[in-house]
Amino acid sequence: NSKLGGRRSRRSYLWATPSAPLWAGIRHPGLDATSSPENSGNTAEQLMERYVDGHPDAFDALYRKLSSTLMGYLLRLTRNRARAEDLLQITFTKIHRARASYLRGAPVLPWAIAIARRSFLDERRAAAVRNEDLSLDGTLPEPRPEAPNVPTEMSDALELALQRLPENYREAIELTKITGLSIQEAAAVLGTTETAVKLRVHRGYNQLRKELDSFTRAS
Repeated sequence: NSKLGGRRSRRSYLWATPSAPLWAGIRHPGLDATSSPENSGNTAEQLMERYVDGHPDAFDALYRKLSSTLMGYLLRLTRNRARAEDLLQITFTKIHRARASYLRGAPVLPWAIAIARRSFLDERRAAAVRNEDLSLDGTLPEPRPEAPNVPTEMSDALELALQRLPENYREAIELTKITGLSIQEAAAVLGTTETAVKLRVHRGYNQLRKELDSFTRAS
């Protein structure tokens, strides 16, 4: 009976409810951002406009307001704190350089996330080129086999299931359900249509349910 009770408690954790959405369980111990957002009454858009107008203190406040969200997003992309921290600094450097092109009144967070995403993709492409160095005998090195990853807790299963999704499904879910962008904002970041984002989220969610259902039956 205790086993059945444990199974029921796990199943109740799978699906979204108003008080405990499915996405709330998507965490990675040791990787989640810990910094506190900037809590002044200024919006990110107001701070960005002040910075464009020549107030350097506004950039510090903008960093405090956005860095936690951007760090969390980059941690999910890289799975590595050091890389995420480097990319965070690169992102804000690019925001600084692009300040003159900022369209006043436009949402700042989706714009910043798009910059962070492009920075990550640029780094990944560069790393892929570096990793294709020939071995001593003139051949490409064989990929290292990965150890099987078997989840032991529901949160681990949820994280693993998310990582197994096709990248376009995973990105749509992370942007809308974890980072908190609207469908319209996520579509702008991904360079696609709102309908495509909705479809990716729907299909990704269905795949997550199947993965988590398998974990529940095996537990």
